[in-house]
Amino acid sequence: MSGNKMIRKIESVSMRLVTAFILSFVFLTGTINIVRSDELNVRLGEDFTTLDPAFWQSGADLTMINVLFPKLIEFKSGSDWEYELQAAESIEQVDELTIKFTLKPGLMWTDGYGEVTTEDVKYSYERYIDPELASPIIGDWLPLKEVEIVDKYSGIIHLKEPFAPIWWSTLPYSSGAIVSKKATEEAGGKFTTDPGATAGAYKIESWTPREKTVLVPHDGWNGPEVGFDKITIYPIQEPKSAEIAFEAGEIDITEISIGSVPNYRESLPAGGVLDVRPTADYTFLGINIANEKLSDVRVRQAIKMAIDIDAILQGAYFGVPEQASGLVAPGLVGYTGIMPGARDVQGAKALLDDAGVSNLSLELDVLNTAEFITAAQIIQANLGEIGINLQINQLDSGAFWNVAADRKEDLQLTLNNYTSPPDPSWSTQWFLRDQKGIWNWVWLDSEEFDNLHFAALKETDMNKRSDMYVDMQKVMDESGGFLFIMHPPSVIIYRDTINPGLYPNGGLKLTDFKAN
Repeated sequence: MSGNKMIRKIESVSMRLVTAFILSFVFLTGTINIVRSDELNVRLGEDFTTLDPAFWQSGADLTMINVLFPKLIEFKSGSDWEYELQAAESIEQVDELTIKFTLKPGLMWTDGYGEVTTEDVKYSYERYIDPELASPIIGDWLPLKEVEIVDKYSGIIHLKEPFAPIWWSTLPYSSGAIVSKKATEEAGGKFTTDPGATAGAYKIESWTPREKTVLVPHDGWNGPEVGFDKITIYPIQEPKSAEIAFEAGEIDITEISIGSVPNYRESLPAGGVLDVRPTADYTFLGINIANEKLSDVRVRQAIKMAIDIDAILQGAYFGVPEQASGLVAPGLVGYTGIMPGARDVQGAKALLDDAGVSNLSLELDVLNTAEFITAAQIIQANLGEIGINLQINQLDSGAFWNVAADRKEDLQLTLNNYTSPPDPSWSTQWFLRDQKGIWNWVWLDSEEFDNLHFAALKETDMNKRSDMYVDMQKVMDESGGFLFIMHPPSVIIYRDTINPGLYPNGGLKLTDFKAN
């Protein structure tokens, strides 16, 4: 039996068995060289949990939403954050409160739900602001007043107030996805894994939870021709297992761990291409201002001053990412490029002495991943040099993401990573006063920060808007509650037989994938 036939035979078993098979096969025969022109095999780090754009939670959810649902505009693949028309034939911001659009005729829903019309657009966007829906990302459409239907293909988005992020974190992002009004209403107003109807470039042919999803072209798509007759998506959680699967020829593209970058830079698998891309995500040490032991800003600043960020980047992240200057990543409005001062152990000790603090014991909560644990251990050693005894609490995903709700003001230090689209408002919103104990685990309580955040949402002058985000980052720095470490890169490896559609942050734009 040939290698290809053997692989097809085991596609229905669990990915654990697939990986074990691949391991043994590689050791016995070497790398499988599979050439495909009609099929693309993709690895995601997890299976999707919902396809409802109003309730997405993970990168896998986003990838699926982006390929299954049309948007008026969509981010381009490439290296720069730019958008292009998708479902819209034209779109224009007439004034600060008014956006006119016209749909391309002929875009059809699957399963007999007819043509995509302005009525679907109105329903899709207005459902976000329905309090009964209780969408966790209501903020993406909070300034929406209504969508006016002009005719079957034309409409007007009316805003209650100016909203600068609408072009960056709303319309071209998941919140801009258009769902079928009829199908969604039949589902009770929201859905999870069964949307009833989709209208993207591909549609789901089959889904076996935690094993694979098969996509095929949607014949009702009116956009550019897709590149593959079939896309099979495998949820493989462990990056090392994904790398083995890639080297065995079983998948065509995967994100890999940062730790694998040095080896792959020295020796790529035959036919492999390595792509390292910056993201707008941010990894940071959060210091809870509301905790009694950390209430003195001098203590918080001493902790920041004692930490060796370069050692963290080298030891935990293999020197791949660069140090962050603050919350906002390079290339985005509000990026400062101003790096914090060098590590100063003696200065940190002096601050603690000035605060009258000695023999301080603290706890650091982290996800139990190799990178986070290594970073935590470096922080532990750094703080030990200034007389702070640090206990590391390694938590699984479920426990970690509930730690603020569980411990509240008792929470002390956290090492965290937040994701972000290419607009800083998505990031600053998590540190508003009304987010304390929800996403604001630092308990930042700043009227100035809040005022700047809401003013920046309305500011359409990009220079003025940039200055506001610079000022917000100054507030964060002066609070002593944040030490930004890096903007984690997205590291992709793919076959040279494909031309991948990748967003600037490394996200997969499956509609743009082509065979070379």
